Amino acid sequence: MKQLKLFLDDYEVIPYKVLNYLGAEINYGGRVTDDKDVRLIKTILTKYINEGIMTDGHKFSESGKYISIPANVQEDYVNYIKDLPFNPHPEAFGLHENAEITTNQTETRRILESILSIQPRASTAGGKTREQVIMEISIDIESKTPPAFDLEFVIEKYPTEYTESMNTVLTQEVIRYNKLLTMMAEMLANV
Repeated sequence: MKQLKLFLDDYEVIPYKVLNYLGAEINYGGRVTDDKDVRLIKTILTKYINEGIMTDGHKFSESGKYISIPANVQEDYVNYIKDLPFNPHPEAFGLHENAEITTNQTETRRILESILSIQPRASTAGGKTREQVIMEISIDIESKTPPAFDLEFVIEKYPTEYTESMNTVLTQEVIRYNKLLTMMAEMLANV
């Protein structure tokens, strides 16, 4: 934020090229090791950090759902963001709609492989039944599942403040992870 403020306040003309380089090559690019991911970061930042963003109604996607809105009060931005879809379409990330199909196919394949992996390969006279195998796997997973994090302790030790954005992220992730752990505990008990 300090770097962005510096470049926006100290220059008469917004240095878009510098801002893109700063974000893609230094701030984020320096932490990314895969060359394709670095290229993706550059492409995404170029799409959002350019002269067009200063124009009201500048489209970030073909549908026109993602646009730059007129500069006004914070509440206008919050309302605009609230109206955006909760699960954005691939166009929000500059991807073709087939990217969602590919992701869904991959996820389905992974789920089916997991289901098939818990089925017994062959049955013998002394072999375990399908239910016994599932029960053993469930008990094993349940024994390895950690308890939920103490959210109050996390919030107390890492308070969410404006100057500490990582604390906000940590709190959000603890809430999500606790929901996952609770759901796992319930599902494993049901199995």
